[in-house]
Amino acid sequence: MIIRGTSKILKTSGIKPVKNTEEITSELPGEWYAGLVSTGKQGKLAIHFLHHPTMLSVLVNGKSLNKALPIFKERAEKLIMRLGYGKLLFQYQLKTEPQIFATNSRSMLAHMNQLRYNIEYHLAMAETIEDTNWDYIEEIHHDYIFSRNKKYTRPKDILDNLMIEK
Repeated sequence: MIIRGTSKILKTSGIKPVKNTEEITSELPGEWYAGLVSTGKQGKLAIHFLHHPTMLSVLVNGKSLNKALPIFKERAEKLIMRLGYGKLLFQYQLKTEPQIFATNSRSMLAHMNQLRYNIEYHLAMAETIEDTNWDYIEEIHHDYIFSRNKKYTRPKDILDNLMIEK
């Protein structure tokens, strides 16, 4: 499993950025981009994981990538099952050892920035961090519209197509 962290999350986690310029060649297993988002609560951050190329979003409370990875794997697996894509679960390679690199795609960073504002809004709506409905925020982004290759698509459409192919 490949994780590509923004410079901010790598610095916060104490991880030296390592470049890897290999481009992905298939829809799965793909790679996960990770970045910090504000929860709107004093001193509290969350990590947003965005899967490239299926654009699936997973959120984990906290700011350290090292501490968040075991929770991320569990949340990602539960999200995939909750959305009805259990047939694709093993292809995400969530059970493999993570390899952490610096980001290499400006377009993916743009998508993350676009999503960040929406995620931060939903996180700020909860009165406390304990009241946050993480599952709901992940699920609404399953239907979020992205512009890719001059076409509009949603993670739901991408995953539905993968289910048909398998």
